[in-house]
Amino acid sequence: MPFAHPNSVDDFVQQLQWYLDNGGIMILDPATDLEVTAPMKFTLRGNERNRPWAHGLSAYGARFRWKTDGDWTRNMFYFRTDGEENQNFTLRGLNINGDQTGGAQASPGALIRIEATSGAAIRGAQIDDVCGEGCVNGIWIEGEVFESYINRARLAWCRNSGITVRHGYDIPGVASNIFIDQPNITRCPINMGAAMGIHCDRCSSVIITDGNFISLDGPGIYGTNGVKSILNCEFENVGNDAGAAIVIDANDFSSSVIACRGSNTSGKMTYLLRYRGDTDKLDFDFCRNWGGDTLDAQ
Repeated sequence: MPFAHPNSVDDFVQQLQWYLDNGGIMILDPATDLEVTAPMKFTLRGNERNRPWAHGLSAYGARFRWKTDGDWTRNMFYFRTDGEENQNFTLRGLNINGDQTGGAQASPGALIRIEATSGAAIRGAQIDDVCGEGCVNGIWIEGEVFESYINRARLAWCRNSGITVRHGYDIPGVASNIFIDQPNITRCPINMGAAMGIHCDRCSSVIITDGNFISLDGPGIYGTNGVKSILNCEFENVGNDAGAAIVIDANDFSSSVIACRGSNTSGKMTYLLRYRGDTDKLDFDFCRNWGGDTLDAQ
């Protein structure tokens, strides 16, 4: 399949929308280097032409750079369903620098924002190998259902969170069955923002496996209403502000935290898990926290 060679940001947006509409993968020329000055907005269709097929973008090797206009709320890549359920939306290999100024000026509100509007769910989406830094939020998922996968995200210097998944706010509906595998989220101090790794905001049906979280002053994983499973994740000097690498405030259903390890070398990650839900709904086993305790529960 030939590479796509967009000659401008507008040309790239137009070409990618065609692939989203017609059920194919746009394979971007690895030499592509685009400086983005305004949000790039895309519509995820639900028509029969693209439902059986993966459709979206493969961008391995290409580079996208954000040129700020001073607005912290901008979404660099913005995808939204339009009236019908979307299946098999795909993003691969996005490489994004959201802050070319080293924190001196405004970075994007989200590098990638995906919304499944009410009555128009997203199912089977796959987001692979995103490498990004310099933003308020790295990947933002919101809306109805979103039974989908985020694999091998590498995110750094995300002021609020590396990945946020939520429902019940801007878009009505229940976001559920979100699988996040091998996230690598690092480096953000609390003076830049909430500095969270993964924020599960009223979104309790999330499975996080084989993650790596280093040097975040906020929690590596924060579940306001529970997290379905956290399996085999590593935490080093995370949660330095409040003293816990994983924080769960309440539990809508049940949460399992299994085979996770902490390394408290700076002395501020006092607990691996701070849990404030019903302890009968918590499975907590085979976890360690070098230089600290494992569990702070009611």
